[in-house]
Amino acid sequence: MPDIPPTRPTLPGPPVLPLSGTSGIHWPAIGGEDDARLFALQFQLQDSEWWPPERLLGHQLEQIAILLRHAARTVPYYRDRLSAFAAETALPPSIEEFRRIPLLRRTDIQDFGEALRSESPPPDHGRLVHIRTTGSTGRPLQVVRAALSSTISRALAQRYHLWHRRDFAATNVTIGTLGIAGLPAARENGWVPGYQTGESFRLDATLPINELLDWVIRADPAYLQAHPSMLLGMIHRSREIGARPKSLREVRTFGEALEPALRKVCRREWEVPISDIYSANETATIALQCPEQPHYHVQSEAILVEVLDSDDRPCAPGETGRVVVTPLHNFAMPLIRYELGDYATVGGACPCGRGLPVIDRIVGRYRNLVVLPDGGTQFPDFGAEPVLLDLPIRQFQLIQKSRERIDVTLAVHRPLTADDEENLRAFFARAFRHRFLFPIAYVDDIPSLPGGKYEVFRSEIADATDGAG
Repeated sequence: MPDIPPTRPTLPGPPVLPLSGTSGIHWPAIGGEDDARLFALQFQLQDSEWWPPERLLGHQLEQIAILLRHAARTVPYYRDRLSAFAAETALPPSIEEFRRIPLLRRTDIQDFGEALRSESPPPDHGRLVHIRTTGSTGRPLQVVRAALSSTISRALAQRYHLWHRRDFAATNVTIGTLGIAGLPAARENGWVPGYQTGESFRLDATLPINELLDWVIRADPAYLQAHPSMLLGMIHRSREIGARPKSLREVRTFGEALEPALRKVCRREWEVPISDIYSANETATIALQCPEQPHYHVQSEAILVEVLDSDDRPCAPGETGRVVVTPLHNFAMPLIRYELGDYATVGGACPCGRGLPVIDRIVGRYRNLVVLPDGGTQFPDFGAEPVLLDLPIRQFQLIQKSRERIDVTLAVHRPLTADDEENLRAFFARAFRHRFLFPIAYVDDIPSLPGGKYEVFRSEIADATDGAG
């Protein structure tokens, strides 16, 4: 832990002021109630990120005790399950006691959604917001959060920008859900919560890759936020036409597992780094990339994260397991020990000195596990670089149809030769550690999932086996 108290990071570029929400007041800024909460949270976050892990966990368990008591009293699903925690005099659980609470799975939310909602959420947490997601299964899932959760998410987004010392006066482009029918792009009010910023634009993630790249080149932002698959497609298109955004300083990725090779490709082709954020629709922000390392810091002030092995025991550093989360402040619909369906690798203590737990890598979801002929499962180990740079492929996708067959779909600039196809099959055989049958089909375009997400590999066998969404 540093010997000096934490201070606000110095930002590059010209001075940037917080937003003022009071008539006639420009400086010093006097924000409205929401922004006042935002900066009060940020003041605390800049302190707590340096706490040792034990102190962070202690405060998490104190907050969880309040959440458990509320859930036991007001949430039908938990009324019997958490009755032991309902008493006002109940002490905060130890981490061992907490881990004895049964896991909550996606199918539980789908089957018991109404029973998971609180009958009396705290009124001062604000209006309720309904979050709906389908994933790749097509079976909808709905989660309810109060406005307070959005305030906390905004504070974490602010922390993310401060950590990485971004120039708030610069231009930003985000590729994501636009929500405005018929418009490919829209101007946003700002891209850093609570601060005056440079121009910000949001592009519709459903646009074709070539149109997205054209928009980005014209806007020429300093910062770009996109799904990894979209970034990969734009880099490939950029290399093909010999043009790229020239003012770009950094790319922020989100929404999909980031292949480590893509970091190298982005550095080489666009000469900029990638920073990544780990989040989920059901829970919002989970972990942010460290400002000094390529791994992630769990946002412990907002969420408790467990990474469990096949026997539901906590994974040690270097081990990969299932991600289980407990948002600390969702009293409208508590998700206690919710198994997300993701796999992650646990990291050790970070050299930066922050006590926030470390995730080395977000590996993927259950459906990204390849099922081997003997019934075993593993994650494929392939990077973007060979496919991106050695062959004329705009997009590729692999879907496992059986224990011996993985269908390959390609969108290409020109048809591959027989030798190209054989080299590609050999590459995939190494990535999947087995020489599956790899039939190849060519298409004009490979559509993204709702919300712009895209999966390079998905196993329909894994979906059928565990039902993960």
